[in-house]
Amino acid sequence: MTEVPQLETPFDEVLNAFAELGNDADPTRVELVTSEILGEWWEADDDLAAGLIDLAARTAEPERLVPALAALRVLATDEDHREAAGLALEKFGLPEPAWAPRLNQVTAGECWRTTDVYGDESSVLVSFGTHGLVVSINYGSFGGWVTDAAIVESPQDVLAELRAVGESTSERIGPEVAHEVVADAFAGTEWQAEPEVGEDFVRFRALALARLRTLPEPDEVEEPEPLTVEEQAEIIDSFFAAAGDEVGDSEDARVVALRVIEFGLEHDSRRPLRVGPAKLTSFVDFVDDGQIELTDEQDAAMAALLPVWARVFGERDGLAEDALTALVEAVEDRLDDREPEGESSLDAYLAGSDDLTPDAVQELLERRQFALPSLTVETEDDEVELDPSDPEQRRMLVLAEFAAEFEDDESELRAVALTTVVDQLWDGEPAETWAAAQRLTESGLERDEVLAELTAVLEERLTYDEDDELEFDLDDYLTALDDLQVTTDDGPA
Repeated sequence: MTEVPQLETPFDEVLNAFAELGNDADPTRVELVTSEILGEWWEADDDLAAGLIDLAARTAEPERLVPALAALRVLATDEDHREAAGLALEKFGLPEPAWAPRLNQVTAGECWRTTDVYGDESSVLVSFGTHGLVVSINYGSFGGWVTDAAIVESPQDVLAELRAVGESTSERIGPEVAHEVVADAFAGTEWQAEPEVGEDFVRFRALALARLRTLPEPDEVEEPEPLTVEEQAEIIDSFFAAAGDEVGDSEDARVVALRVIEFGLEHDSRRPLRVGPAKLTSFVDFVDDGQIELTDEQDAAMAALLPVWARVFGERDGLAEDALTALVEAVEDRLDDREPEGESSLDAYLAGSDDLTPDAVQELLERRQFALPSLTVETEDDEVELDPSDPEQRRMLVLAEFAAEFEDDESELRAVALTTVVDQLWDGEPAETWAAAQRLTESGLERDEVLAELTAVLEERLTYDEDDELEFDLDDYLTALDDLQVTTDDGPA
């Protein structure tokens, strides 16, 4: 007779893996196999545990499902799945493997936590006799999140290795504290859509969570009181006082400082002002990802402010000089390494500003953005970004913006005057041009009106020399700029 092939289910590979383990398998081996299977499902974002449990209601071979259900009853990461697997086994009423009642039957021994000098990185080790659970936690964001987890042999050897890491501290903690720390960190990982975890995390995640459930529940801890608006303002004031001339005290810089504090309150609520490489580089990551929104001006202010923030609050945390230096360098490196898509047109505006003080950089940025608020010109098919540091491209930007004003036959002098005024504003020479522009702006004129006033002053003084080249008397021009003011019906403004 021809044998009718059995229809395979998506779970055949899993069921075969449990069948191969046999009745008398070592419980730890069963736990590892189960954890790897659950890890593969988690990594694929396709938890099939519920489907496998549902299969119990319609299977013609219930005995084939018993080993898998017995493992899921203990190791499934979802409490509902564990309960459902247990109910399915009760309905079957079939014998279970000898290893089933021994799964996750462990008693916690010593618990240790090591932490780096910044409080950025921490490891928790829980001993369970001949093996242990070690969990690596990153406190840069999400209140701390698990980056890796593993079941290890010889816990004491692992503890010695953790203690040997330079500039770290270690402390023995109670099992309830270990439970709280690790549970909170796992939650931080789960909050992320695509957490960057190690391979061991995927393999051991389910088993680590099972071991976690054997630890005593921690006492309820009150959430820290958030900083008030007044307290945040005081912190910002004290920062700029401590920073001195290292960073300009501008509105944009203050917004960045506030965003750093808010980031700390959200992601490190118990120590919102703590600084460390992971925490401050995470802040930059959030800016680049668009999770923290900054204007171009605020983005430029961040580049100047963040290294100083690291130093000021690192000193307040009592960091040693070498740790403080490493922190500032890490922040500067992260700012230098920002991806192109995280950069902005500010780089073009800031050309030649490397040796300027923060206040001078802010003044330069304001002046150049007034001169050229846009660095793109429209063509028939596209927008093209030009380089304003190139005089010819700068003039193309000016003529493109004011093209409608240069259509008559008498516009040549006006075009020359306007492009020259923009050159003066861009270069900051003569300084009287920018000073006049600021006075006119403060009097209520819009940018185009200010440029028109400045252009008119220069246009009136343009003459042709004997070589038919345009020139003007600089002293006369500067005097006219100094005298320039808005005239209203009631007289000078």
